[in-house]
Amino acid sequence: MSGFDPDWLSLREPADRAARAGRLIAMAAQDLAAAGTPVVCDLGAGTGASVRAFAPVFPDATRWVLVDDSADCLARATALGPHVEVRQADLVQTARPWPEDCALVTATALFDLASASWIDRLVDGLAAARLPLLSCLTYDGVLDLAPPHADDGAIRQAFNAHQRGDKGLGGPACGPDAQGVLIRALTARGYTVETADSPWVLSAPADGALIGQTLAGVANAAAETGQVDPARAEVWRAARASRVPSVVVGHQDLYARPPSRA
Repeated sequence: MSGFDPDWLSLREPADRAARAGRLIAMAAQDLAAAGTPVVCDLGAGTGASVRAFAPVFPDATRWVLVDDSADCLARATALGPHVEVRQADLVQTARPWPEDCALVTATALFDLASASWIDRLVDGLAAARLPLLSCLTYDGVLDLAPPHADDGAIRQAFNAHQRGDKGLGGPACGPDAQGVLIRALTARGYTVETADSPWVLSAPADGALIGQTLAGVANAAAETGQVDPARAEVWRAARASRVPSVVVGHQDLYARPPSRA
């Protein structure tokens, strides 16, 4: 799996922070409070946004292990302090990247990039270790823009098809189906699962830079599928960029407790 551009991660971080489901984060924090000095392992950690988002709620003594394959992203994460350890690893090759004393596994915007077989293998590891999982911002296929444009439906359909392509995590990605795949894998192993919506709700001009980057990414991805002509996708992007006051990108969060912690 190739790492994301650190600048893109920085641009989206405020929207991610606003979207995350506070109720589920609070549940995870309450469970961690019983662990004394808990260790949290964040998968696909990027520059450490999860630490910045969760630290105000998690116990003060929490230690972090951040796992990512991008050395550039992890180099930025090292600035978070001595309570943070970074580990560069390929999540395809490293089936269970958390330390033995781990109390919680977290992941943000990861599972929609993964194949069903990769998710199943990861959940096998979680279940064997009886570890809870806090998953945030899994894309669910919702992409609503206002005011409407005639090509919104075609672009959305092509983009969601692109999201099901191989993203480097074990084969064709689950894309918008990932939350359902993850829930089924967890419940099959006896987990108790809580879910919540966590959409990006973006408005111009405050979120103009993120909207612009998002629209460009959507248009490029849609064109790559061959379902939409590249010129048509660019016309849509340009039209959208000139008059989009709001964008909603749907995500789902999840907190899952293993049977012993239900």
